[in-house]
Amino acid sequence: MTNIRNKQRPFRMLKYLFENTDEDHPVSTPELVKIFSAEDAHASRKTVKDDIDVLVGEGFDIVTVKSTQNSFFLASRGFEIPEIKLLIDAVCSSRFISKEKSDALVGKLTRLVSKHQSQRITRHLYMADRLKADNYQIYYIVDSITDAINRGKKLCFQYVEYDADKNKQLRHGGAKYYVSPYALVWDDNHYYMCGYSDARQKIVNFRVDRMLNTGMLEEDAVPIPEGITMEEYVQHQFRMFAGDEVQVVLECQSDMMKYIVDQFGEEVETWRTSEDTFCARVNVADSPTFYGWVFPFEGKVKIVAPETIRDKYREMVTQAAANLFEPTSEQTSEQTPEQTPADT
Repeated sequence: MTNIRNKQRPFRMLKYLFENTDEDHPVSTPELVKIFSAEDAHASRKTVKDDIDVLVGEGFDIVTVKSTQNSFFLASRGFEIPEIKLLIDAVCSSRFISKEKSDALVGKLTRLVSKHQSQRITRHLYMADRLKADNYQIYYIVDSITDAINRGKKLCFQYVEYDADKNKQLRHGGAKYYVSPYALVWDDNHYYMCGYSDARQKIVNFRVDRMLNTGMLEEDAVPIPEGITMEEYVQHQFRMFAGDEVQVVLECQSDMMKYIVDQFGEEVETWRTSEDTFCARVNVADSPTFYGWVFPFEGKVKIVAPETIRDKYREMVTQAAANLFEPTSEQTSEQTPEQTPADT
């Protein structure tokens, strides 16, 4: 048994250094001798040095701190601390990953660093409450989508929606959707699958966290329609969503440039119109999503051309304001109890 432990000692040495050491927490030669001797493995100053030399020779970044009693630590791993922090933050902030899955992933990520570094990460991880998906099939759904894309096969699934009472229900009575998946897209904190719908005869987008009971079919996927590239499709669809593409000129106040660049990229065409304003020429979809993007800027971003788009936006805002301040049926009945909604 002792002989077996002696043969295993370099691997156990690496495991110990990985889990317990870092730049701020080296381990000395006497400490390593004591640890391995207690585990019934022959250990001495020479065996420690020999094992460290073997590991260094195999490419592991083990630093020796020279002193009367040398000490050692594992200096680099697959991920650095800032990278682990970024990954943890991404996992915690991702709405499509359930809380339970997030916790499990964070646990795995923290095991990629030493226990001391792990404590530093978790101690400084303050996450505000965030909405998280409760679709526990999400991992398997993403896997089945990826598998179908790689194999060029169709996918079938059911789709979930909410009724007015916030109850989950299967759309179309639980009918199956049959789609040729082309790509997975991360946009606005949601995960989407883009694919060709047999029923709608065009490329459509589905929220991955609302898909259920996915399964890959033996039937080959429909090829991407001629003249369409997924890069252009994603750029168009997920910038301003579906709608007829139109070129629009926006007049903006100077402090709006960061929003224009964030939305349309640094290559967007812009020109100065005054000391305080500039114009931008952009391609967008003629859709409520585009108008909804313009509205919160409260006039700092204006649609100036073409007139059809400008007028459509004005009408939409006017109609929205009218609907917002229109009395509800309850208010109307309280004011004129003798009248019915039909009478008003």
